[in-house]
Amino acid sequence: MVSSESIMKMLEYSYDGIWITDGSGIILYANSANAALLGLRKEALIGKSTQQLLDEHIFSDSVIMEVIKTRKQATRISHNERTDLTVLATATPIFGENGEIEYIFNNVRDITALNNLRDSLKDKDAIIQSQKKQLQEIRTRYGVNKVVTVSPGFSRAVEVAERVAKFDGATVLILGESGTGKELIADIIVRNSQRQDGPFIKVNCGAIPESLLESELFGYEKGAFTGADSKGKPGLFEAANGGTIFLDEIGDMPYHLQVKLLRVLQQREIIRVGGTTPIPLDVRVITATNRDLEEMVQARTFREDLYYRLNVVSILLPPLRERREDIIPLAKHFLMVCNQKYKVDKQIHPDVMYLLEQYDWPGNVRELENMIENLVIMSQGDTIVREELPSKFFGNRSGETLISFQETIPLKDAVDQVEQELIHKAMEKYGSARKAAAALGVNPSTIVRKLQGGQKTGG
Repeated sequence: MVSSESIMKMLEYSYDGIWITDGSGIILYANSANAALLGLRKEALIGKSTQQLLDEHIFSDSVIMEVIKTRKQATRISHNERTDLTVLATATPIFGENGEIEYIFNNVRDITALNNLRDSLKDKDAIIQSQKKQLQEIRTRYGVNKVVTVSPGFSRAVEVAERVAKFDGATVLILGESGTGKELIADIIVRNSQRQDGPFIKVNCGAIPESLLESELFGYEKGAFTGADSKGKPGLFEAANGGTIFLDEIGDMPYHLQVKLLRVLQQREIIRVGGTTPIPLDVRVITATNRDLEEMVQARTFREDLYYRLNVVSILLPPLRERREDIIPLAKHFLMVCNQKYKVDKQIHPDVMYLLEQYDWPGNVRELENMIENLVIMSQGDTIVREELPSKFFGNRSGETLISFQETIPLKDAVDQVEQELIHKAMEKYGSARKAAAALGVNPSTIVRKLQGGQKTGG
């Protein structure tokens, strides 16, 4: 017999959007996939009526309202104006003992891609082009580094990377905090470019000692310095000839070497350390940094002419705290990778997912990836529970209460605020008004009524 908790977990992991309303269209449960399709957080859905979502233009049509009227299963295609997605929604009434509709189960599937594909497959040439595009998308999104995102901000960065990849002569500057995925964006550019089969050299300018960086990048002639190879040595730029070089942490490049990089960009040639003969190059340059280069230009620690040469196209990557909708999909992805790597089958408890989503992730995606791997290794059971999280997850955002009172307020208002928070936490934990009500010792109708009341007053 499958437990109700297992059923709720399976609904949460469903690829399709799933939401459940009561007989009047009040939302009692919505999984993460459904919230992503609507472009909202789950908390913003629970307790709302379907009519409210229609009034707010969250979607253009409601299959649930049709079921309420006809008392029969219905299927419709509707358009979400917020996410610009087309979805196929099927709603099924569930009747109670008295013959009235007690619940409505709604299944939502994104068919935007199918519609686009249908429109494009009009003739032979369109079919060929569509197949090429699909193959390229598979290579890009499911290559060595899979892109996992539902965030509009990061999705735009991926789209820009795919677009600029076609313009071979353009240098690209990728900006973002440490761990936001700058190397991933560089990979996307290369995989979509005409240089995809050429060499791809990655260099962390901050990881190579300043005394060695020049010879590593530009190479050296024999006898250039004490300890040099007697035959000389080509540098990384020469190794990248015919392909791409990715200079990460470009803001750490010493000032005196910046003029040599500028020469590469302007003249398309390098001169080895200790040499005099220019060596022509055919190399695309992609750079990245987590530093403010404009501020460094003002402080005269970064050359202004080099900055403008590098910044032909810039791609800004948002930190993970500004793309919270990606936290749970990324956590699930890293969990799958770790399960395969260590040959285990672990799950993450919904309580833990909630805390992961609330945390600010100063180390961004890299920190999240490392945390999931740590939890998989250190957790004792098959399910990772909140007690196994480090204490940093129980700070201001992730603690037991988000309520604080800066000044004296009427006692009734304070009670209402605490009551609202307890209800929201119970809904997040148990996923339905019925289970939340049981945990809080009240009727399900009380939960729904108070959720509606809290939203109407802005609480």
